[in-house]
Amino acid sequence: MTKYLGVISFALIILVICFFTANITQVIDPGVTTFRVLMICGIIISFSFSFLSEKGLWRKLALGISIFVGFVYFIAIELMRIVFQGNGF
Repeated sequence: MTKYLGVISFALIILVICFFTANITQVIDPGVTTFRVLMICGIIISFSFSFLSEKGLWRKLALGISIFVGFVYFIAIELMRIVFQGNGF
């Protein structure tokens, strides 16, 4: 099972990126709570799967992209929400 966790993690993080992009471009319009829960859970699960997978290309790729997406999400959404909380963000 650990052989495929890297591929599963990579696929999951691609789905998280697609969900984020669809929300930013307003293709879909989930509620704020739903968006935050799905993004955070997707990033955590993808990071966990990539961390538990066998060493190799898929692990490095999935781990790197998971960390990058986690940082971008934190800076772009959570940090801006804290800064602009009173302005309806």
